[in-house]
Amino acid sequence: MSQGMIYNIQRMSIHDGPGLRTTVFLKGCPLSCLWCSNPESQKATPQMLLFADLCIGCGACAQACPNGAVVEKDGKFGRDLEKCTNCGECVDSCPSKARELSGKTMTVDEVMEVVRKDSLFYENSGGGVTFGGGEPTAGGQFFLDMVRAAKDEGYHVTVDTCGYCPEERFDKAIELADLFLFDCKHMDPERHKALTGVDNGIILRNMRAALTSGKEVRIRMPLMPNLNDSDENIAAMADFFKEFGRNEIEIMPCHAFGRNKYAALGWQYRMSGEYEPEQLEAVRQRFVDHGLKSVIV
Repeated sequence: MSQGMIYNIQRMSIHDGPGLRTTVFLKGCPLSCLWCSNPESQKATPQMLLFADLCIGCGACAQACPNGAVVEKDGKFGRDLEKCTNCGECVDSCPSKARELSGKTMTVDEVMEVVRKDSLFYENSGGGVTFGGGEPTAGGQFFLDMVRAAKDEGYHVTVDTCGYCPEERFDKAIELADLFLFDCKHMDPERHKALTGVDNGIILRNMRAALTSGKEVRIRMPLMPNLNDSDENIAAMADFFKEFGRNEIEIMPCHAFGRNKYAALGWQYRMSGEYEPEQLEAVRQRFVDHGLKSVIV
């Protein structure tokens, strides 16, 4: 029985496809986008997050840690990142929930046990199961086995993907899934690599495969000020999608909701600034000028 790393299962979701859904978030992503709002999803291994403002200074974590990674300063208990092995021992001992372990190994059956709990809601709302991440396809055979299990039980399946996936695996996902929420971040390969860590060659190949498959595909664009919202990039997107008769794109304007997670991981937060309303409207006009209808999601 295949197994993999899950960092969250969100029940009763309304933003990850039609109807009421259960969204299964796989941990691990081949991209490292500058704007990622869920940095704990990037590594495919468990990670401990420390929310320092919740620490009450009881010291229980220091007693529990087997590696001497807990350090005290000014009545608060932090951690030595070089010594921390993300074992999670301190998490169970923390009474204020200042410490959280992201990532749990689960089998396909264990995931499906959670999914089945809301099967009546799927039937009544036209909902189903969504697999997201991280990047769900990075879960390999575990991902494909979960999709197949969900389909075998009659659920509508959505895959929320960046498209960076080996061709054979992605083609199998196309055969099984009902809907793709497909991110399109930048059309220029070098600029894409600068923003995400990888170029977009395989992404565009898989996007073409999805768009010509007959399956439902919704194109989504994380919209970032001065990073991917230029007239040139939007024009290139419009030209690409016109090949497939597509003129609508769902945009996701940047936000800073994940900032506290970077601090909790001990990572540097690399984004700055959000759109003012008039700035966002000016960017949306660029889509209009190139024949694209933009919908904010």
